[in-house]
Amino acid sequence: MAIDTTGINNENEFYTHHYLSSILENDLKDLFKEWKRGAEEDDLVQPHTALRSLRKSFFTAQDLLSRERKNRERLALQKDLLARLFSALGYEWQNELVTMDDGSVIPLIGGVNKTDGSPDLWFIQALDVFAEETDPLELFLVSEQYPAENEDEVNLDLPFTEIISKKIFSRQEPPRWLILISSTQLLLIDRTKWNEKRLLRFDLREILDRRETSTLQAMAALLHRDSICPADGISLLDTLDENSHKHAFSVSEDLKYSLRAAIELIGNEAIWYLRNQTHDKLFRDDMAGQLTRECLRYMYRMLFLFYIEARPELGYLPGNKSEEYRKGYSLESLRDLEMVQLTTEESKNGYFIHESIKLLFDLLYNGYPRTKSDGGRMLFQDSLTSDFHTFKISPLRSHLFDPKQTAILNRVKLRNSVMQEVIELMSLSRSKKGKKNRRGRISYSQLGINQLGAVYEALLSYKGFFAKTDLYEVKKASENHNLLDTAYFVGAEAIKEYNEDERVYNEDGSLVKYDKGTFIYRLAGRDREKSASYYTPEVLTRCLVKYALKELLQNRSANEILELTICEPAMGSAAFLNEAVNQLAEAYLLKKQQELKQNIPHEEYPKELQKVKMYLADNSVHGVDLNPVAVELAEVSLWLNTIYEGAFVPWFGGQLTCGNSLIGARRQVFDPSLLKGKKW
Repeated sequence: MAIDTTGINNENEFYTHHYLSSILENDLKDLFKEWKRGAEEDDLVQPHTALRSLRKSFFTAQDLLSRERKNRERLALQKDLLARLFSALGYEWQNELVTMDDGSVIPLIGGVNKTDGSPDLWFIQALDVFAEETDPLELFLVSEQYPAENEDEVNLDLPFTEIISKKIFSRQEPPRWLILISSTQLLLIDRTKWNEKRLLRFDLREILDRRETSTLQAMAALLHRDSICPADGISLLDTLDENSHKHAFSVSEDLKYSLRAAIELIGNEAIWYLRNQTHDKLFRDDMAGQLTRECLRYMYRMLFLFYIEARPELGYLPGNKSEEYRKGYSLESLRDLEMVQLTTEESKNGYFIHESIKLLFDLLYNGYPRTKSDGGRMLFQDSLTSDFHTFKISPLRSHLFDPKQTAILNRVKLRNSVMQEVIELMSLSRSKKGKKNRRGRISYSQLGINQLGAVYEALLSYKGFFAKTDLYEVKKASENHNLLDTAYFVGAEAIKEYNEDERVYNEDGSLVKYDKGTFIYRLAGRDREKSASYYTPEVLTRCLVKYALKELLQNRSANEILELTICEPAMGSAAFLNEAVNQLAEAYLLKKQQELKQNIPHEEYPKELQKVKMYLADNSVHGVDLNPVAVELAEVSLWLNTIYEGAFVPWFGGQLTCGNSLIGARRQVFDPSLLKGKKW
């Protein structure tokens, strides 16, 4: 039975929702067994049992707090309650004042230090003065939390959200963890996730009132001292975080399968439309190559949209700021249709989803509202245009979204039944065997640029072709069938020569068969080796770039770092370029702070970092690749890695080029005919 997380709010995906609801239970089962064994063998009280026993004292305290108006008395009542909660979670109440870098002080009610004496975890108490169950982040410190002699150093004019950003996490030695607690809510905050306001919020009233065992177990596991600040070894929370990231990686692996299947679906749907509606024929090999590239571009556009809509903090799309965009135009609104049953011929064979996505692609490429220079019609002058009930999108003039790059797909319409299947493939994790392997909703916000890049490049070496006759799929007898591995096909006559272990079967027991004229998108023969399409793992790019820059950056000033030129002669989707930009930007900010003897406030650092990354990407980055689709992906990848709210949309067309970087690498004369580019 899955853990019931009612009352535990996973804000802005502290962990992925699917991980918290479906996978966390398995990662905690050993801990729960250890608690049970301790209770049986050593007569220890299990942490969740101790939490359960707090229900009566909690609601008694809430009743007293609702009638008390004096802050000092309210703090005393709250202390009695929270001290019991601390004890259940393995902590001790400790009143302490800590000094911030600006000389002001913050009152703590507990904390844990590392072995070297630096802070690891701080507890801060928030008093809900009016007993309205206000968000603790919106509350203020009160003077009664300070001794009288410290009245000149208090922080009473800032809400906790600003105290955390400007005071606590901006210290020279900030704590890694912070627990902010009021009489009804407890917030677990990780400094590394605070910039995106990702946190776990525990509703004490809800959790203690329901007394659901699995909820109490989860709360105890996530908040116990041994989980956050163990005496030795890696903390449980860091282990869970690593497992959550591994799950995000497995999701990116699932996306490779989904993307391949979706490309095949769209290719076959395009053939169906051209054959049945416009009566065109598309069976030439060169047309198969063009259709392959266009389907790739179409799905990469979709992948880009899923990602950018899941990251509203990047500030490019209106997102939740505009109900008009979210409900009327967003891909997320179409994602909600993935499980809607299409019961009528009109709903199955209509083109609502296709037309919606086509409009969305146009909004991104041309921007909104359209201007006269963009070929659009302006109903009002800019000075008279209202932002009420509308939204703005800057034009993204990337080659990936250029309509000219999808000439075949521009001539077709994709039916709702097919597009619904495509959206489902891109929205849910891959189905697997076993009762516990449920399909989870993919969280694109948890996928980083490197994981997206791995998905991008995974299929660049695949080839689309038309079946010239009925084909059956076969495999080596000693290998399991994998749709991402090299594919082998034989005709109807030849299939008889293969034994049972060499044939590939559908789930219903029938042979996998592709009818004549079917569009097949698979890795064939030595295509991967010939194309050299391998994605470099993040751990390797980080290591190689780190040591390449180590000598280069010695004795350079901050401004000299900005003058460096970065060139990648075989860039793929820009894994090394992005890593170089990231590390150079961090090096610049470190040097600049040292030179100016000023520290950037914690809450401002991420945006300052993005500004430097954008400057480097726009001024210092150059790349070459033989594959034109890889160049298009590199443009988008660099932009996604460096964008921030309020930033301009750069154009990398003059910096990233499709070509052969080895031409001219040695003294050799080439015949002009050899230098003519292929028609992509």
